[in-house]
Amino acid sequence: MKKIFALACAAFALFSVVACGEKDPKDDPTPEVTLSINPTIANVGFEAGTTEIEVTANCEWTVTLTNSSDEAEWVSASPVSGNGNGKIVITYAGATSLTDSRSVMVNVTNGEKTLQAKVLQAPLELGKGEVLILGVDGVSRVWSIYNLAAAGEFVTDIEEVGAAFMFNSKKAWPFDITKNAGVFGGNAPRSEGMVPVEGFMDAVAAYSCPHTLFDEEGNLVNDDTAWKAENDPCPEGYHVPTQWDIIATLGYSEDHCATKDNFNCVRINAGERGFSKMGFIVGWGLNVPDDVTKDNITEKGGMFVPVSGWISSAGGYIDRDWLVCLRGSTSLNDNLGGLFLSTYNDYCDHWGWGDGIKTYASAVRCVKTL
Repeated sequence: MKKIFALACAAFALFSVVACGEKDPKDDPTPEVTLSINPTIANVGFEAGTTEIEVTANCEWTVTLTNSSDEAEWVSASPVSGNGNGKIVITYAGATSLTDSRSVMVNVTNGEKTLQAKVLQAPLELGKGEVLILGVDGVSRVWSIYNLAAAGEFVTDIEEVGAAFMFNSKKAWPFDITKNAGVFGGNAPRSEGMVPVEGFMDAVAAYSCPHTLFDEEGNLVNDDTAWKAENDPCPEGYHVPTQWDIIATLGYSEDHCATKDNFNCVRINAGERGFSKMGFIVGWGLNVPDDVTKDNITEKGGMFVPVSGWISSAGGYIDRDWLVCLRGSTSLNDNLGGLFLSTYNDYCDHWGWGDGIKTYASAVRCVKTL
């Protein structure tokens, strides 16, 4: 009997070994897909920047952005796909509203499983000397309320012209109508005692700013990046506006000011609304509220751009100081660059053709980098 029992145990043991060596698929399933993200809510400030979303996964995943509360393309994600653990970098532009936050959903998907993180950006906060202007193109831009006094420095009075700058140059030229006024064309003094801006004509002779951007057919292309960053005279956080930035903010006319429907400003004379100088009140189109004055224009959401003219490369004198003139960063060709100039009444040359010569020096009004 003992012998039979021993044989039975041995047979059971052998069966057990064989059975353990054969793996049933049900006993060894494919590892469960794991996918998680952190954080699921990311609050970011109003200034442009980046934020990161951590992905913990053992699978492939893709990224999409949906449900943005702003129609503008203000946010992007990189990478847009991955495999396993990783980071998603969300890059966002600066806020453009003083009252409304904006948000976007970041969707991380594997198969039918989608996790979401919400990026919420705080409303814009304006600094001292800044104003938000809604342009005729529907885009809001933050502007300094002051012209430049020198590279990296603003004037302190909204009526001051400040300094003048050639195209793609951070050299500040003094702008003093009491010393440097010229006749029409800027090639001779306007009256006895007037002199050219010291050193200006030497700089004109040495000026070199070739425009080399062409399309496939060899045609010159309007270049909004032609004013190089290293030559930008605006303080940190600002930049020389493109020509379209200026036109969209101040407005434009396609028939030399005969029609003003597209203007975002009105011209006022010295003595009106507390101003001592002629210029444009910008921000309300053609309907500036009656109570807007020099003292409250900024807090009410507008800005003043004084008449100035430019320093002419014909003789180094200030020319046409009855025009509102602002340098833009857009290059048109080898000789011409963006220069907004307008009387509002009978002369408008918004794109710079003709009078946008690059060696003319004119005032710069900086726009904030958002």
